[in-house]
Amino acid sequence: MPLFNWYNRYSINHEEIDTHHKKLFSIFNKLYEICLKNDKVDSFESVIAELVSYTDYHFKAEEQYMRTIGYKDIDNHITKHNYFKERVTQLKEKDSNADFQVCHELIVFLGNWLLHHVIEEDKKISLHGQ
Repeated sequence: MPLFNWYNRYSINHEEIDTHHKKLFSIFNKLYEICLKNDKVDSFESVIAELVSYTDYHFKAEEQYMRTIGYKDIDNHITKHNYFKERVTQLKEKDSNADFQVCHELIVFLGNWLLHHVIEEDKKISLHGQ
């Protein structure tokens, strides 16, 4: 059972970015399922690699979209993207003997960050110019 479900109220009214966010929710839920099923998590590295790769792709697309629409708070938004990438990298590089603990920390961090960022920060993009 997924931890996060997509709701239309999360939409920023941009089909491509909304599709990206849905994919991020899916990757997060995949990681959550792996953490639930294993005492010793040995398969979450591939999901983290997928997350890192996809967030890089998504952030570039979202940042380009913000440039296109002249989003005024783009520098602050990019700073938040960079923080996310740094934090995931830190967690990814933690002691591999503590896989379950790392997975738990990732779930807590990603869950909080993803919901806050999509619902609050990215929503500001959709309000730009209204």
